[in-house]
Amino acid sequence: MPDLMSAALFEHDGRVLAAHRRRPPFAAQWVLPMTLVGADEAAEDALRRHTVEQFGIGIGGATFVETVYLVDPDDQQQYVLNIFRTPISDGPMRFNTEGDYDDARWLLPADLEQLWMPPDLRVPLIKILTDPEALHETDWSQATGEAVGEAVPLGERAGRALPLHGEASPVPEMPTPDNRAGWDAISAAYQDERYGDRDAGRLKWSRGVHEDELLLLDDVRGKRAIVLGCGGGQDVVALAKMGAVVVGIDISAKQIEYAKKYALRHSAENASFVEGTVEDLSRFDDAAFDLAISIHVLGYVEQTERAFAEAARVLKPGGVLAIAVPHPFNITRSDDPPYGIARGYWSDRVDWEWKLEGARASFREFPRTVSQWFQLLVDAGFVVERVLEPYQGDISGDDANGFDLRLAKLMPYVLIVKARKR
Repeated sequence: MPDLMSAALFEHDGRVLAAHRRRPPFAAQWVLPMTLVGADEAAEDALRRHTVEQFGIGIGGATFVETVYLVDPDDQQQYVLNIFRTPISDGPMRFNTEGDYDDARWLLPADLEQLWMPPDLRVPLIKILTDPEALHETDWSQATGEAVGEAVPLGERAGRALPLHGEASPVPEMPTPDNRAGWDAISAAYQDERYGDRDAGRLKWSRGVHEDELLLLDDVRGKRAIVLGCGGGQDVVALAKMGAVVVGIDISAKQIEYAKKYALRHSAENASFVEGTVEDLSRFDDAAFDLAISIHVLGYVEQTERAFAEAARVLKPGGVLAIAVPHPFNITRSDDPPYGIARGYWSDRVDWEWKLEGARASFREFPRTVSQWFQLLVDAGFVVERVLEPYQGDISGDDANGFDLRLAKLMPYVLIVKARKR
């Protein structure tokens, strides 16, 4: 028998509030804020309870819009979902980060096409948002616009403010994660507690994928190399151990600080480091290097075309640029089983938070499709020689710690590309 649910349709300046569910029903999918209706409560009471618990607000008079019928793909349970256009009467809105959702965003109707959302919800929702005639004028509340329910005091809520400041105010963007600050914040936990000396002196393209097995690079002995986004210096030291003279550049002062100590600890005399961005290599001369590599860094770079143009400038003719980035297909999946599609393959940004050994930091990535990575390299003056999607479903040892091998058997985790400057 279907279960009854109520959903809130919050709108502001042409945008709708969509939330990403942390737990069933519809786990890992984008939906409207919605809740099961208890046996002893009315649909409107359930909605009032839910908005207080999850967003810390009271709601005023609301209007019934539509009923949709949904089936959760995980367990095939059926739901009858009543949607209500819901004005906010008590704010500001606060997002409960420990609640039913792990993300919430103001989105345009066109954005909904890019989300993993139940189709039987997405289609009527877009119609409601774009077709004024879709509204059913049924008032379910006799509220006069006064607040209903008590908002949880902001001091008791470990959430972030959602941007909603009144009818006439523009909707500000969600706070943009600062990747530089993020790496500064998490560097110590990332390096000292977990990854710092793992595979020391061995060039590693990804978990369980090493250069001495892949043989992607040419002979580097005596060559000048640059590592774009060197982090804690592991790739710089590995190339130095292979015989190259190497410089690493990274935006994080904390990572550079660690990298210098790491190089001393591993006696890498031909390794040096500078703080800076990969989009601006102006401190280096034209044709100064034979080789450039970047491993799991370029996904954090918004202006990738500038980074590739700078790499081409500092490389000699015939010089090699080799990169490893999160595989574009892997980025689309949800973080938890059963690993459904949680975001569009063509999404141009992904915000996420990393909690590690007591440290936490927010990051923004800028995904590219496989074809986009290819075209960016070609446009910068490179010839693509190899494209690799290594299988990582059978790795073991330290590389397997914290790595979902079940997921690695289903889809590639990393995309590796070797290109040569024309």
